[in-house]
Amino acid sequence: MIKIIYGEKGSGKTKKILDGATQALAASKGDVVFVAATSRYRMEIKPQIRFIDAVEEGINTKDGLIGFVKGLLCGNYDIEYIFIDGFYKMMGVEIDSPESAEFFLALDRLAGSVNFVLTVSCDLDKMPAYIKKYID
Repeated sequence: MIKIIYGEKGSGKTKKILDGATQALAASKGDVVFVAATSRYRMEIKPQIRFIDAVEEGINTKDGLIGFVKGLLCGNYDIEYIFIDGFYKMMGVEIDSPESAEFFLALDRLAGSVNFVLTVSCDLDKMPAYIKKYID
């Protein structure tokens, strides 16, 4: 499953994804991972959730992020949820770029074994169709 939390900058997406990670931890039998492009939220995440700062890990491209996610999944078969806050900022691309579309294709292939929740800073009417299909 892939789920998108969307809205303009300052609309509360990060709060929603942080709350979602906490809820997933309470309801999940597997592990929960939270990836962000900053360490700013490290103290807001419960210690049982694996927090990863993408900048510290050197994740700055689509291939780097997908490779990192695949490595997480290969190293831990118990991961049930991966939350990614600001994926396209990590990759250094625009929301409607070919790299963004390729990222979602790759995530879609991985989604059978894990649930992904991502934030997207964009209005619904400006969002590419390949992302809209993951909105509830």
